[in-house]
Amino acid sequence: MSSFLITRPTTEAEVSARKLEHMGHRAIFAPMLRVEPISFEIPDEKRTIILTSKNGARHGLANIGNKNRSIFAVAEQTAEEARSLGFTNITVGPGAARQLVPILLECGLKQKRAYVHLCGTMVSYNIADVLRDAGLDAVSTVTYQTIPNRIFSPSVQEEIENGAIENVLFYSPRTATIFEEAISENNKHAWLSKLNAYCLSNRVADNLLGPWKTINAAVLPTEKALFSLLS
Repeated sequence: MSSFLITRPTTEAEVSARKLEHMGHRAIFAPMLRVEPISFEIPDEKRTIILTSKNGARHGLANIGNKNRSIFAVAEQTAEEARSLGFTNITVGPGAARQLVPILLECGLKQKRAYVHLCGTMVSYNIADVLRDAGLDAVSTVTYQTIPNRIFSPSVQEEIENGAIENVLFYSPRTATIFEEAISENNKHAWLSKLNAYCLSNRVADNLLGPWKTINAAVLPTEKALFSLLS
């Protein structure tokens, strides 16, 4: 049995932990981000909704009454979050926002669609800007904020110091960066040579700059591909 530190927000971490435990591993939580909803104006009915994250779906769709609104979602996990809130008119796209753009462009140009991207305060890829540059009507609506957490609990610190935690899971470039900032702020540089990093993609791995024992990246940006590295 191996031990894995999960750095994603608690709600998502709980789901990942159950999968890890089913695989025979031990999961420990160390969320680098806290997600909080913020107030926003419900998007106009004429706009097709774009979702690029589960948090965008969870916090952006909660107060939208029309469950038949047209939605384009990045990856099945995001679409499933929308379905859990009662939405039915969902087109599921590839696993990255960049890969969804060709589909949005085709539909936008052919069907004269206007779009709204329900997103957080921090956006690594501004899909609305890309669509506007292509001549489409697209806006972003911020529905949640992510707050960094650069503090390790005493129990996590003790387990890493004692070698009881050997691996860290990273699901986004931002959490990777915040983790290394927390290492620096807490003067725990010696930890990195003891830890293996497992990243959802090469883009996430590229944000790790310290002297890790190993850095591993999934071939595809899915949790299934990420967990295949753990065998």
